[in-house]
Amino acid sequence: MLKKVQPQLGIWIVLCSLLGEKIATINPHTTLPKTLILVFISVLFMWLTIYLVNMRTHNGKLFTHTIKLTWLQKTFLIILSLFILLNLMNTIGGLISMSHATFKLILIATVTAVSAGIFEEYLTRGYLFNLAQRILNYYHITHSPLLIASLFNSLIFGSLHLMNYIFGDQALMATLQQVFYATCVGLLFSALRIATNTIYIGAILHFLFDWQIGITQGISALMPWSNVVLVYLPIAILSVLFIMTVDRQVRNQKMTLIQQ
Repeated sequence: MLKKVQPQLGIWIVLCSLLGEKIATINPHTTLPKTLILVFISVLFMWLTIYLVNMRTHNGKLFTHTIKLTWLQKTFLIILSLFILLNLMNTIGGLISMSHATFKLILIATVTAVSAGIFEEYLTRGYLFNLAQRILNYYHITHSPLLIASLFNSLIFGSLHLMNYIFGDQALMATLQQVFYATCVGLLFSALRIATNTIYIGAILHFLFDWQIGITQGISALMPWSNVVLVYLPIAILSVLFIMTVDRQVRNQKMTLIQQ
């Protein structure tokens, strides 16, 4: 029965993630004492979110052991790693610019980036990934479970960025671009979760992607759609192809996915 999925635990995870990230989005004009208090509360919410998601998802593991990758899967990951390295180079540039900022602004940017990495990854690649698995298991759907779970959490992850337009000052077109590339990057993080058999690797990378002073502004700039599609669509396609090969590997080798 559906009672077995413990829906009350899922509600607490969603509330902790969304409320915790909201608290961690600190206004740069906030006084330093209030900023420190909000940082402390945010850290508590981060710890609670990690604890609850690990409880729900068998400490973030999909398999009892990390899967042995084929040469094709390694090739996909190498190409995806190049995209990750390019983004980390942007992070280095952001860190250089951060050297001229005040302590309070650096603290706010760091906490905001850490909260995005933890709350968003543990909610989507953690709880929602596991929720999709349990729904598929409940309805006895065994075809491409990893791909379906990845698409499920990535689409929700991308759609969550609509809040920047609904509740913020971000332009609609910039928000739609953000939804698109966040969905694509969500598939990348799903592939990483499957490859590493963990959630925290994606959370760390997510944090590094966002770690720059610009995150304190909370507004995404509008870019040419051609650039967005040319950069992020191939990432999504490669991630999907990787996940499909793992689904095939799971099916052929009769591997058992960990579910709770």
